[in-house]
Amino acid sequence: MSAPRTTEYAVRGLLALALEGENGKVRQAAELARASGAPAKFLEQVLGLLRKGGFVKSRRGAGGGYELAKSAEKIRMSEVIQWIEGEGGDTVNHAGDHLGEEWSVLRERAREAAQQVFDGETLAAMAERVRGRRAARGKATEYQI
Repeated sequence: MSAPRTTEYAVRGLLALALEGENGKVRQAAELARASGAPAKFLEQVLGLLRKGGFVKSRRGAGGGYELAKSAEKIRMSEVIQWIEGEGGDTVNHAGDHLGEEWSVLRERAREAAQQVFDGETLAAMAERVRGRRAARGKATEYQI
């Protein structure tokens, strides 16, 4: 299973906000793009999706930008993925097709396993691991996920 680019950039943007926008600091999309390694124009679109989903807030005008809409501890990766990707289940009817039915069962089991992992993961936990990697490498502002 692979995550679409939009989902990856959403997670990168949220992580950048959790790391760079601590203590309620507002960050501009260009800053978040540099910090996250995401293309600036695309990240702006993704931040708009995240705003509509209630994950980030935006402020207009001078000094405007983005901030987390709720604490990183309350943002679960499963919620972000579901918002960005939607339900996206297997919609093919495999009735009478034993191979297709078995494939659907396997895909559903994989989806459920992934859902469990993402349900147990918060933005705060991810950000803390990134901080640890930064400290271990001696880099204060650059990170990769």
